[in-house]
Amino acid sequence: MAKIQQLRSLAELNFCERCFEYYKALIEPSIKTLLAKPLNDWRLVETQITQMVMKSEGVFKTEKIIILDKGEEEKYANQIDVKKFREINSNRWGFKRKIKYLHNRGILQNSSYKLLEKAREARNKIHGEPIITELTEQDYALFSVANTIASQLWQVVLFEGNEEFNSMLKLNAEKVAEWALSKIG
Repeated sequence: MAKIQQLRSLAELNFCERCFEYYKALIEPSIKTLLAKPLNDWRLVETQITQMVMKSEGVFKTEKIIILDKGEEEKYANQIDVKKFREINSNRWGFKRKIKYLHNRGILQNSSYKLLEKAREARNKIHGEPIITELTEQDYALFSVANTIASQLWQVVLFEGNEEFNSMLKLNAEKVAEWALSKIG
């Protein structure tokens, strides 16, 4: 977080010692949180898309979706297919491939797919930690809408079998995506 370090340096130069301590304790954590929020939306999208692919690929041996960090999969070998888990978490299964897979399976409709692809392109503008000037307000809004869509569609995969409910969720996600795409062009 180079920008945070720059802000801290400026604060140290311009504030008295007491005020600088207040800055570090009260203001800087808030700035970090504000900067991370849009990427938290994106990280949730990535997590939910990965979970949808895993559920669709039969990674989970139970009805539950199990959230694991890399390296923990052996502990849960009785609940997951470790080989498939590792394969989907590998670099060969990037976000683009995952959304294409979900689109081909009918989980993502056309506008939802397009919106998630636009969000992926926006995310690819940066690598590593967020830098204030590299993402636009439109990118932040895109991540938020992508999060809304992924959350709705995640429920489609989670509640397989309830076709009426799933159709409603897909339709709603598609309408949100269409609306958002019309606004961002």
